[in-house]
Amino acid sequence: LQNQDPLQPMDNQQFAVQLATFNSLEQLIGINDKLGNLQTSQGATNQFNAASLIGKEVTSNGNTLSLETGRPAAMSYQLGANAAKVVVNVQDKSGALVRQIAVGTQNAGNQSLLWDGKDASGQAVPAGLYNFEVNAFDLNGKQVPASAQIKGTVTGVRLDGSEPVLEVGALQVPLSAVTNVGTPG
Repeated sequence: LQNQDPLQPMDNQQFAVQLATFNSLEQLIGINDKLGNLQTSQGATNQFNAASLIGKEVTSNGNTLSLETGRPAAMSYQLGANAAKVVVNVQDKSGALVRQIAVGTQNAGNQSLLWDGKDASGQAVPAGLYNFEVNAFDLNGKQVPASAQIKGTVTGVRLDGSEPVLEVGALQVPLSAVTNVGTPG
């Protein structure tokens, strides 16, 4: 009302439309604030849920494994079809081949393999993080789809980032990357 031109006063209909527009805007601002509070609350719930995974076995897509001194390292992968020949390559952080393991014939589905932590010459390699690659072939030599997986027991949860990160041994797995949760064993 203060900013109306006295020589051209606003008609009642325009005035009512502007009041309704301002009212709608005020309501939208209130909804936005409530959605922000809901998002904050959901983040706290995710953190609480992530902590409940300690001691559970989780699976995630990935090809990294953690080798501890004196303990074999488990590798998990999934084959898309039956394979007549499966070869797993273990690589160090720089991508250099550490060991090639011929597995042989395997059926489609989830598979696992233990690596003894030794290189191709039988020498123990240092503890740390390694990558592995699965190559599978059918009877005709055609490549079979294979996807590497990170699988292990959750030993801790980091809550300092934008999303909870599960500690699976020395590996860090974002909660959003987890594809399966179960009991160890």
